Amino acid sequence: MSTLYTQLLADPAALVTACYDDAFRFTQQQIHDIQLSGARRRFGEMRAKIPVLGRLAAEQGIDTIESIDDVAPLLFAHTVYKSYPLSYLERGQFDKLTRWLNGLTTEDLSHVDASGIKLIDDWIDLLDAQTNLRVFHTSGTTGKLSFLPRTDREWRQNITLSASRIRDWRGPGSGPDLIANPRPLIAPTYRKGASAAARGSGYQIEMYAGGEHNALFMYPEARFSADVASLSGRLAAAEAQGELGSLHISEALLAKREELVRVERERPEQLRKFFAEAIARFAGRDVYMGAVWTILYETAAEGLARGARQVFGRGSVLHTGGGKKGKNMPDNWREQLVEFLGFDNFYEFYGCSEQMGFCMRCEEGHYHVPPTTIAFLLDPATGKPLPRKDGMTGRFASLDLSPSTYWAGLVTGDEITLHGYEKPCKCGRSGPYLLAAIRRYSEKEGGDDKVICAGAPAAHDEALNFLTELSE
Repeated sequence: MSTLYTQLLADPAALVTACYDDAFRFTQQQIHDIQLSGARRRFGEMRAKIPVLGRLAAEQGIDTIESIDDVAPLLFAHTVYKSYPLSYLERGQFDKLTRWLNGLTTEDLSHVDASGIKLIDDWIDLLDAQTNLRVFHTSGTTGKLSFLPRTDREWRQNITLSASRIRDWRGPGSGPDLIANPRPLIAPTYRKGASAAARGSGYQIEMYAGGEHNALFMYPEARFSADVASLSGRLAAAEAQGELGSLHISEALLAKREELVRVERERPEQLRKFFAEAIARFAGRDVYMGAVWTILYETAAEGLARGARQVFGRGSVLHTGGGKKGKNMPDNWREQLVEFLGFDNFYEFYGCSEQMGFCMRCEEGHYHVPPTTIAFLLDPATGKPLPRKDGMTGRFASLDLSPSTYWAGLVTGDEITLHGYEKPCKCGRSGPYLLAAIRRYSEKEGGDDKVICAGAPAAHDEALNFLTELSE
């Protein structure tokens, strides 16, 4: 453990291949040292290379990180990765979107010519072909997707870190080593696309399953289109505002939407085929599954209705998170899931797509923050950091020190309660942890959530305006 402490002081990315259990055996002082050293390192590396971070630091008058709380004013609102004008998508101005993205990464995108690109999927493919980035997107209810500029190297680190968590979460070597011993990968979703899930699955096929031959997807040939995800959000927003007739949609985009509608219309038949092939190829074998609870339950309910039970081996692994997403599921949904899958080896986490440092759920039901993630609670009214004391409730914000080419410091939309500063969790792990009762401020405020960051609000506004100016 002392070796890991020294390694993390030098570089937070050392956690990727370390024994993950050791990361929760540090003293509070050691955690503080690791985080302050890491924050100084990342800020020093990125300030001059990421224009929007440099501008925000200048506006706040921050030249160096002297204390942990100096980081708080530098945390982005979680909307920063979708702060581009929506007109860039509506008018196919992907040259401007590229310049906007260039302001959020240390990677140089100035050589990329996206002037002839008309669709988001084609833009992402262009970046794949011409840069080190493997951009991924999150869903956007208004049509504005978040675009994250993660590199190929960081994706591989992310997937390796996930394997380390599974291997060591319940003690060193307590779980399977997915990289050393590949196993089948089962995913009731799309194989292709640039969503966070699709990107992750692409690397997992190589690193966990040993190749395409050992993986099964419900839609092995279909792509979850970023264009369709964006269009769906724009259509919903326009319909809500009574402006549906004013949208201008290209024929190419309409064709993509119709294709996805067709795929979803055939979902019941695809689900049947998926079950049949999963049982034929992998019944009784130990597999790896990664999906959110809602999709898994839908799959399990359908499988049980078709008489499928105890499908996979007892040594299988499920890596999951995301909560129930507001879906209505019966009280015994977890029992149904276990009855269908045939195993209960679940690894549940709390986290956001923008970060790599997920918080794993322990046997006490708490989500533990890794030492390479600096956790903050912000006063929802003022954005000021709250004291690091057990039982405080506020807006969750954090800086993940693992990524080295983009600033993974975010203010979330989640209200959480933190413990672990004064008294450790009963599970025995050290460091701060989140209670399971997590809710969105948008739910609490009746659908509206105005994110107030630490530091001067005008400084954050100016940094976002600067980011837009870079793209024009």
